[in-house]
Amino acid sequence: MAGHNQIKQGNDIEESYPLSPMQQGMLFHGLSAPHSGVDIEQVVATLAEDVNVAALHQAWERAVERHAILRTGFHWGGSQPRQEVHRHVRLHFEQKDWHGLPQREQQSRLNAYLEAERRHGFELSVPPLMRVALFQIGEGKHILAWSFHHLLLDARAIAALLIEVFNFYEAFCQGRDLELPPPRAYRDYIQWLQKRDWSAAETFWREQLKGFATPTPLVISRSAGQAPDRPRGHSVEQVILPATEAAKLRVVAKENGLTVNTLLQGAWAVLLSRYSGEEDVLFGVVRACRRSSVEGASSTIGLFINTLPLRVRVAAETRVLDWLKELRAQNLAMRDHEHTPLVEVRRWSDVPPGPPLFESIFDFQDPSWDAVLRAQGGKFEQRVFAIHNQPNFPLWVDVYCGGEITIKIGYDQARFDGATIARMLGHFQTVAKGMVADLSQRVIDLPLLTDAERHELLVEWNGTQADYARDRCVHELFEAQVERTPNSVALVYRKEEVSYRELDNQANRVARHLRSLGVGPDVTVGICVERSAEMVVGLLGILKAGGAYVPLDPAYPKERLVFMLEDSAAPVLLTQQPLQDRFQFQIRNCRVVCLDALRHTTRHTKAESALRSTVSPDNLAYVIYTSGSTGTPKGVELPHRGLVNLLAWHQRTYGVTPQDRATQLAGFSFDASVWELWPYLTAGASVYVVDDETRASAPGLVQWLNARKITLSFVPTPLAEETLTLPWPEHGPLRAMLTGGDKLHRRPDPNLPFGLVNHYGPTENTVVASFAPVAPAEDGANPVPPIGRPIANVRAYVLDRLLRPVPVGVPGELYVGGDSLARGYRNNPALTMEKFVPHPFSDKPGERLYKTGDLVRWLPDGNLEFLGRMDHQVKIRGYRMEPGEIESRLNQHPLVRESLVLTREEGRGRKQLVAYLILKQPAAPASKELSDFLRTKLPDYMVPPTFVFLRAWPLTPNGKVDRNALPAPEESNRQSRQTFVAPRNHLEETVAKVWSDVLGRAPVGIHDNFFELGGHSLLAAQAVSRLKESFNFQLSIRSLFEKPTVAELAREVARRMSRHNAQRAPAITRVAREAYRAVRPSPEARVELAKHD
Repeated sequence: MAGHNQIKQGNDIEESYPLSPMQQGMLFHGLSAPHSGVDIEQVVATLAEDVNVAALHQAWERAVERHAILRTGFHWGGSQPRQEVHRHVRLHFEQKDWHGLPQREQQSRLNAYLEAERRHGFELSVPPLMRVALFQIGEGKHILAWSFHHLLLDARAIAALLIEVFNFYEAFCQGRDLELPPPRAYRDYIQWLQKRDWSAAETFWREQLKGFATPTPLVISRSAGQAPDRPRGHSVEQVILPATEAAKLRVVAKENGLTVNTLLQGAWAVLLSRYSGEEDVLFGVVRACRRSSVEGASSTIGLFINTLPLRVRVAAETRVLDWLKELRAQNLAMRDHEHTPLVEVRRWSDVPPGPPLFESIFDFQDPSWDAVLRAQGGKFEQRVFAIHNQPNFPLWVDVYCGGEITIKIGYDQARFDGATIARMLGHFQTVAKGMVADLSQRVIDLPLLTDAERHELLVEWNGTQADYARDRCVHELFEAQVERTPNSVALVYRKEEVSYRELDNQANRVARHLRSLGVGPDVTVGICVERSAEMVVGLLGILKAGGAYVPLDPAYPKERLVFMLEDSAAPVLLTQQPLQDRFQFQIRNCRVVCLDALRHTTRHTKAESALRSTVSPDNLAYVIYTSGSTGTPKGVELPHRGLVNLLAWHQRTYGVTPQDRATQLAGFSFDASVWELWPYLTAGASVYVVDDETRASAPGLVQWLNARKITLSFVPTPLAEETLTLPWPEHGPLRAMLTGGDKLHRRPDPNLPFGLVNHYGPTENTVVASFAPVAPAEDGANPVPPIGRPIANVRAYVLDRLLRPVPVGVPGELYVGGDSLARGYRNNPALTMEKFVPHPFSDKPGERLYKTGDLVRWLPDGNLEFLGRMDHQVKIRGYRMEPGEIESRLNQHPLVRESLVLTREEGRGRKQLVAYLILKQPAAPASKELSDFLRTKLPDYMVPPTFVFLRAWPLTPNGKVDRNALPAPEESNRQSRQTFVAPRNHLEETVAKVWSDVLGRAPVGIHDNFFELGGHSLLAAQAVSRLKESFNFQLSIRSLFEKPTVAELAREVARRMSRHNAQRAPAITRVAREAYRAVRPSPEARVELAKHD
């Protein structure tokens, strides 16, 4: 489009005047993304009548002659754009005969035509910005397709213009002319706007938006578990409320002093609130803006609408009617200020520069433009009109009122899928019907889910009931297994093998000793040992004595070990002689017993029978200490019941038999060690304890597993992901690798010779709460695996902050319940009460749910998708985001194996995103390549400016990624803004000076970001126009978005100037309209820029 805004056509310019604020925004997006289809409107009329083509063509031409707006082109010269009305233009009118084609072929051609028209767009400086086509599809059957740019017309003008065109058409068909009074000029409205004083509007909007700093997030984006090859463009889902429902809505609104618009706006606000978890929501509303001092504005052909923010505080405890009346009053108060430019409203708000003020808009038309046409009667009653529009927002709601009410939700297919939007549409209806049914209820009580959805979420997907030995304890099940397979190998460590009988005897002796020291039900015993057979002997001995074991990692600092022993009130500590020196400190009322010495002295004594069990399934089996948010470890108390349920589920699910060989690989202070031992030792399988050297090396582990013919192995997630990249024997012994403990980022290769199963579970739910077999990656895609469905006798609920179930696809906090819950936190009743809450959906007294703090969502197939920790959510430049979403997109890059995104604080107290990456090969891609890749999938504000490449993750002793050990980004890896750097050359000085003038900010440094300094779309266009004048060559607006710092843009200018000077050609003074029409759009030409408005 270079040079087009310089086109002059002699004396053909009739008049020139500024743009309305709405036109300015549309012009900016039209220039930035000319082939995106944004703001291209298309009216399709089905005409069941014979058509006089010449008369119809003449009618359209007469309308163009009458209305200056239809002969208007748009130019950006200097600091402000202008619209120029041409005296003479040529309307593009075409006709085609399709009536011999099958109906399906006709529809296919029509769809292709409309899509091509949208992508082709318009040269905005060359009027008319409209094209008309007529297709004959049968005898007496035609389709009229009218494409135009939204810069020209709003819905009311569309209806008025079509009425006028068809009135002219009928007259011309009868051989007569039609005399109409001269139309009111759109210029009059612009002149009225130019005289407005915005001071009162500024006061109003500042008060309306005071304290609102975080835009309402659209949290229903496509799942990270979906393949990256998704459709592009926009689509629409719609529902039609029949006339009876529409009439009821009108009656209820009228009887209560409301409008249907207010009711439906309220329903949308409630829906956004429930989806986002925010009580204070904001969305855009389209205002007709025909109420002005310009006489005849109501019938003027032109663009009068304006999109403005509507902030709604969803007062949970307020009666629906009272709340809706407040919303109605808010809409009325907006009327005096509805002409205010959105860019100014955005500037007056408290939302930081960068993110959009809103990402969804609500447009209500009553009567709708097509209802106005039908109301004309005559042939209009048989003509069927439809419209295709694509606003520059990712989500929009159009409500058209007639006898019926049509509700459409349009959406960006790159961000949302049709099934999700269809569910959203259903929830919108449910809320609206709930309001109509009972306006006296509280807002909090409005229904969102249908009865069927609620039953699915609460009952069907939690149908996990299964039998297990509810009256037995773990050690009792082990003892029963000893009787079945006494001579089978129970335990292997290095070269030592221990049979079931030997393990039982040694554990019995430990148990008797512990019992003599006072160990019994709910008495804790600390155990601090190195990886060995003695570790298992000690654990089993504690259980047989009736106690609960407290595993203590020898690598822990002394201070942490002392706290855990004292907090657990363990009267006995089992350890080993080499570790005894670690406990030469005073531990109150705790006796230290060396397990290796005890085992050695009793190894050759005769077998002893087990002690009589004195514990019940409700007594504690173990206490695991996990990290606490306060920095103090918290002890989680787990009873036998949950552990027995876990091992029963595990044995059924994985078909454990005495022929299996399993591993004990996790650190034994990590609760996964519980899961690695007892399901196998109660089923007759052999457990191989992995030595420290092997568990530290992925290649070494693969070799070790194959050499020992391991059939089932749990491998912590980071290590598992590393092993998946290594070669495995085609017919190896391993039949399943179980993983968990961290977010799984990748799927296995289709040729992996064993199954991979992902597990999720907090310590507070006895290790595992859900599981999912992981299907191989297909077609090069690597969508993130889900965490699956709840295991037997465990129930999972995704709830909002008020403990209400959220819909499929909507993020919420995961709560788990059932037979595997912990008793609570040791010596911490306040935390126990906070995290273990009464079960809101159960009638069983005392039943509880555990509040996990994990952000998840249900997928349509009933699997859970893990999104991240609630406390890992970040806010950058006022926009809340989930790093897990960025990670999932990064992992789709062909060179990225794994990623982790977090925030780090840089200079001036600002936070920035940092992406840590592990690659599939040594050669790192350029950061720009990664940035460009992400920008095709995410908004700009979610693209990390800094990438750090690692060979391996730093891990905690439990095998999880140690976030605190991740290195800070090197200064050379980032475009540092920690210190002010002044312009260093003429180009940087020029760019900085233009920015300073346009933004009203000084000084501007070379690393300052235009948008972080307060820039937005219109200011960007002004800056580019000024730079074009300074450098005397064309610079696109898109360049500023891609190079938003002074240094980056100056380098881009230097590159383009060099190329421009080398390839200079005579200046273009005129561009033929026909030449432009021959240009076909590039599919890469679309860029999403709505967020900067």
